[in-house]
Amino acid sequence: MKTLLRCKLRDLPKFATLFLINLRIEPSLLKQCIMALTILHFADLHLGVENHGSLDPSTGLHSRVQDFANTLEAVFDLALEKAVDLVLFAGDMYKNCDPTPTHQRVLAHQLQRLQAARIPIVLVVGNHDAPGAFGKATSVDIFSTLQLEGTHVIRRPKFLHIETANGPVQVAGLPWPTRHALLTRDEYRDRPLEEVRVAIQKICAAQIDEYARQLDPTLPSVLVAHLAAADAIYSGGERTAIIGQDPVLLTSALANPAYDYVALGHIHKYQDLNRGQHPPVVYSGSLERIDFGEEGEDKGFCLVHIAEDATAPRGRATTFEFMPVPARRFATIRLKVHAGQDATERIVAACAKADLADAVVRVLYDLPAGYATPVDLQQVRQALEPAFHVASIQPRFAPEVIQRRAEISEEAELGDAIDRYIDNSPDLQTHRAELKNYALHLERELEAGQRDEGDG
Repeated sequence: MKTLLRCKLRDLPKFATLFLINLRIEPSLLKQCIMALTILHFADLHLGVENHGSLDPSTGLHSRVQDFANTLEAVFDLALEKAVDLVLFAGDMYKNCDPTPTHQRVLAHQLQRLQAARIPIVLVVGNHDAPGAFGKATSVDIFSTLQLEGTHVIRRPKFLHIETANGPVQVAGLPWPTRHALLTRDEYRDRPLEEVRVAIQKICAAQIDEYARQLDPTLPSVLVAHLAAADAIYSGGERTAIIGQDPVLLTSALANPAYDYVALGHIHKYQDLNRGQHPPVVYSGSLERIDFGEEGEDKGFCLVHIAEDATAPRGRATTFEFMPVPARRFATIRLKVHAGQDATERIVAACAKADLADAVVRVLYDLPAGYATPVDLQQVRQALEPAFHVASIQPRFAPEVIQRRAEISEEAELGDAIDRYIDNSPDLQTHRAELKNYALHLERELEAGQRDEGDG
């Protein structure tokens, strides 16, 4: 029964149509069941990043390979559990455009699971997937070459019409906008890079508008792209798309109302750039933490629902929810060691209080200026044993405070000059009054002698 309700009415066999009518299901309920689409949107896996881990002797692989494989598996587990209609990947599947066979195997295994379930997927090429030279293959081109059923690779701007279990959906795809293709044209070859960047931004915005004009307004439609938006908030990881260097699009160019949902990749922090407005313009964020700049961020993907809604301006309403994944935790232990304290004891105590289990950990401790007692790193590492990996144990010394010497001008009164001189000499502080009295007494005697010489 559940399977029949998820099918589009025009695609049902005649006997199934009659079956539904005989059940006297409310037409509005039947229409809502038929026209609801569920889309899974994820991005920025960066499979192949192997920082903050070690080689696993039992497998011969870096320990972080399994982290990235686990998060990807969590995504596809939910796709199968929820029987989603479409999966959108918004770019940067691998660390670079030359993934190892091991990393390719991880992705191929998950794609096979989707194929078995007849769930289509769109793979957009990201900047890490793209080669450094024009004409070379991207890291995901192999899946296009194999012509896998239901697997669509977008390495150039492309408009797709995809059949799903719940009916058709229109997909406009934009890969990372590289300069290579543009620089092969004579009119751009000798132009300054800034002009090329601006030209690419205009081309991307025009392409988004052109695809919007091609859309059938009666069918659900999404834009999936790997690019930088001017209003996006960066996390501590990837920062290659900086204004002035790479193309950056305005949110207004992305939030074209002809689309029901805009699925973005490239920025590692989950965010909706068009919150409360139509359409949602969403970075799903990265699936795994890359560095400590992403320590406090939740990692995951988005589950998107597009359903008919008579009260919505376009007859459809879009909702989405962020779904967290079990990404590897990063944790920083920060402390300050004061003069007279034992740094080793303070660090060990701080480690005992922290939740270090299976986390990538770093220790940052501030030492007072001139602190000379060495830290017992063996004790500290024993205290950090519950951690998955210790990234660093890093001291930070307080700078020596250099006292600014008070300036003494020639016009200063003797009393003020003495005060400033003593201010520059801490060892004379206790003798301030006595020194000032002697100095002023000498000044009076000198003045008296000068008067006597003048009278004579």
